[in-house]
Amino acid sequence: MEVKVTQDNFIASIPKLPGVYRFYAATAAQKELLYVGKAINLYNRVKSYFLKSAKLSPRISLMVAKIESIEITITADEAAALILENNLIKSLKPKYNIIFRDDKSYPLIRITKHQFPRLESYRGKPNKQDIFFGPYPNLNAIKESLDLINKIFKLRTCSDVVFNNRQRPCILYQIKRCSAPCVNYISDAEYNHHIALASDYLNGKYSRIIDDLTKSMYHLADQMEFEQAAKMRDKLVLIKQVRDSQIINDYNKPVNSDLIFCENINEKTFIYLIIVRNGIYIGDKHYILHNNGNSLDEVLQAFIESNYLNSTLKTQIYTSCEFKHEFLKVFTQITQISINNQFPKSMQALYKMGLTNLNKIIEQNMQLSNLHKSEVALAQLLNLPAIQRIECIDISHNHGENTVGSLVVYENSIIDHSKYRLYNINKDSAGNLINGNDLQAMATLLRRRFNNNPINIPQIIIIDGGKIQLETVKNILIEVGLYGKITGLAIVKGDKRAATNDRVLLTDGRIINYEYNNTAFKLVQALRDEAHRFAITGHRKKQIKKMSYSSIDEIPNIGAKKKRDLIAYFGSVNNIATASVKQLTNVAGVGEKIAQQIYSYFH
Repeated sequence: MEVKVTQDNFIASIPKLPGVYRFYAATAAQKELLYVGKAINLYNRVKSYFLKSAKLSPRISLMVAKIESIEITITADEAAALILENNLIKSLKPKYNIIFRDDKSYPLIRITKHQFPRLESYRGKPNKQDIFFGPYPNLNAIKESLDLINKIFKLRTCSDVVFNNRQRPCILYQIKRCSAPCVNYISDAEYNHHIALASDYLNGKYSRIIDDLTKSMYHLADQMEFEQAAKMRDKLVLIKQVRDSQIINDYNKPVNSDLIFCENINEKTFIYLIIVRNGIYIGDKHYILHNNGNSLDEVLQAFIESNYLNSTLKTQIYTSCEFKHEFLKVFTQITQISINNQFPKSMQALYKMGLTNLNKIIEQNMQLSNLHKSEVALAQLLNLPAIQRIECIDISHNHGENTVGSLVVYENSIIDHSKYRLYNINKDSAGNLINGNDLQAMATLLRRRFNNNPINIPQIIIIDGGKIQLETVKNILIEVGLYGKITGLAIVKGDKRAATNDRVLLTDGRIINYEYNNTAFKLVQALRDEAHRFAITGHRKKQIKKMSYSSIDEIPNIGAKKKRDLIAYFGSVNNIATASVKQLTNVAGVGEKIAQQIYSYFH
């Protein structure tokens, strides 16, 4: 039924029954769906939106002002209303509902119904004839399980078409990952026994598998088939390793649980999900949702409905958020999945880990948000419409030796570690030795960057230095034909190395102090520090590698006896090179002064 909001006393026509309501706004072309909701009493729920005393968020108040009509669907009970609401939200995607875009189904493991069943990954709604296990957080988690199962039980993974047309075993049989049922190398009974064991494995019934394999091992040994008995022993070892890796040890009752942690911060909802199957931590996922005024329990309720309401696979849900009793009752009635607010003692380690990871995700997101604000401010400072890519370089060496240049990349509003590059710089483009000349090394790095890899040209190049360094950058950009296309920027360290005293020099001659636009400085400083860290790390690895191939005799002012003692204690030059001053003093006759001398040599 449809109710026009413009009618007098329209609320009176809404029934006091369970059902689903839909709010529509009138547009020039057609009605626009604004919101889908459910209620055990439609009259009371809809009325609550239009009361003058209603405490609505600004977002919902804006929605109510747009409502022109309401469509009502009466259902048998609140459970039916919950299912209908969830289906309508997923299919119609109303503007003001909380919608999780990443609500595609989780992958499962399926054992097909067949004379020789197939084990495979599956995504979609489970059917009744096949057997399903899961869900799993991603395909990698499934691949790990399938690899181990095939190693132990040798079940087929090929499609029915391939299976039906094989004349001889495939390579999986040759590498002992399949028992070749396609060419009758194994009987139906034996193969299906392996299927039963694989099912026990996926259900976490490890004790049953261990008992079965142990009996088989002793039987084969009694029959003098020691090679086959040894294979059973190896399978037992693998199964016991899996059993012992259970993060929640309950061999009698396999634990299948999803742990959900959530927090509302700065108009965003952060959700972190831990997935435990058969007592084993198999993965996690996280979600970040832009949230304008919705309470934490509303968002999490929408998340749970989206992911679990239509699931045929049963698990336990533990969450740090509390729900209304009515929702818990109806949800459990529909799904047979219980939602628990209290974490058992066996999950305390997981509980702490979940909170730690949730806080880390929030922290990283806040840092990205701050960098994005800095990116916008920097673009305005440099008169750029937007920033797609920034590159920052730094040079590191040890008294002129093992010179390394680092290049770090900020692209698409993130510091992208996958695009970092290290340059070994011993000679310039003319073949002259660098010998610790930072300007020469910087020019060499820039020439190699833009002559050898002229793609993905940045809008901004940042260097750590002053006018001379910036002039070098300018000359190289002119040389390679990119001056005017790339903005050169030098960041000068402030007095007493305080970040608030930093200055930025631009190729157009401008000098900008921190106080002028400290927001823009945040990104420049972050990239400068990251390039310096990456250069130091790369140089240290190169130095240690070199020292590892050097003779211990090259360490100056250390006598032969101490050198022997150092090698005897640490085992290799490489271990000496990576030791701390404190660790070096553990060697007999090596005091703090000598330890510092050795440490300085390698670092």
